[in-house]
Amino acid sequence: MGVFGASPEILAQQIMIFDDPLIPLVLDLGGADPRVRLQAGRQIAQKLDTPGFLDLLFSHRLTSLLYQTLTQFSREEVGEVPCLETLRGNYLGGMRLYRTQENETRRFVDVLADAGVEVILLKGADIRHRLYDDPVCRPMNDIDALISPADLEKARAALSREGYGLKPWCLDPQPGFNSLFDYDITWATPSGIPLDLHWGIREVGTYYRLPYAPLRARAVVQDLPDSKALVLAPEHLLMHLCLHMFDEMETAGILKIADLYRVLTCLDLDWDIFLKDLEAFHVQGPVLWLLREITKLRPEAVPEVVWPRLADFTPGWSERFILRREARSLTVALLAALWRYVPIKDWPFFLKGKLWPSADYLEANVAVFASRTAYLQHLLRRSRDKT
Repeated sequence: MGVFGASPEILAQQIMIFDDPLIPLVLDLGGADPRVRLQAGRQIAQKLDTPGFLDLLFSHRLTSLLYQTLTQFSREEVGEVPCLETLRGNYLGGMRLYRTQENETRRFVDVLADAGVEVILLKGADIRHRLYDDPVCRPMNDIDALISPADLEKARAALSREGYGLKPWCLDPQPGFNSLFDYDITWATPSGIPLDLHWGIREVGTYYRLPYAPLRARAVVQDLPDSKALVLAPEHLLMHLCLHMFDEMETAGILKIADLYRVLTCLDLDWDIFLKDLEAFHVQGPVLWLLREITKLRPEAVPEVVWPRLADFTPGWSERFILRREARSLTVALLAALWRYVPIKDWPFFLKGKLWPSADYLEANVAVFASRTAYLQHLLRRSRDKT
């Protein structure tokens, strides 16, 4: 048996994600030494005329990062770059999208601020500024933000007044269900950029959770273009990115690995606080797994003194199953989260919302669920997924 009781076969499937030979080169694009960045950029550029390689970079959202790295140096230093015009065009398109996203971020933050709702920016909306010299190099698909659970209704009312529309699948399956049991909803914004509004951070079937109060207590102010915003403390940012990547391991791209590496090497992490909160939040398992994989690529990324303090972690039987990421792991995670976080007296309402949503909810989502039977079949398919 391997780490946390996972079989060697399952571990091999997971570790393959970190075996891509492109990953070390991408990590080097963020290196402090210009010579290292240049060498990595040249090595990647030399492969651009290989059939399918440019498409691979597109799929991992790495073209802007490569272009920006290459343009830091002279043409003589870089040499001939195949597909340079394509890279330039992609970068300029990314810049236009970045400006739209930044305008939308400022707009919705202002809308919520006027309603007395404080916002903490998450994931790409934060790290594209904090970890990357050029924020265009860190593309994102949507805007993620965290608010206090106590401010959810104020936020919903304010966004609705300003023309933001709640996505159909984010409606309450039963009246009051979301505020009690859910943790995020997605809004269609006037600019067309999706907004994921969180009032909690939960990953892997909601089993792993980062509580709002301690996150807000240590949140820091980040300078953004023309504004300031609250973002997670470095230690909590690292936890969140690890949990999110573990949750999406099968689809996680190389850019997310680069994000983790940059947090570890670019930010001033207080490892005492990190380890203390890691234990307090009960999220050691997935975070420890990812830190081990990162240090196989870059041993210097995590200080040696950290490992002895994690050596005593032993997951329980249900968490061992979740960490294996086998079929039915998501179902186990959901049931374990239900047992851990939801009082037994609330189980009937929770199960009713999950298994028997209202007719209004089904009607709003008729394009996805043509009938109640189709909805139940969707739930069954989800239960068979890996986490």
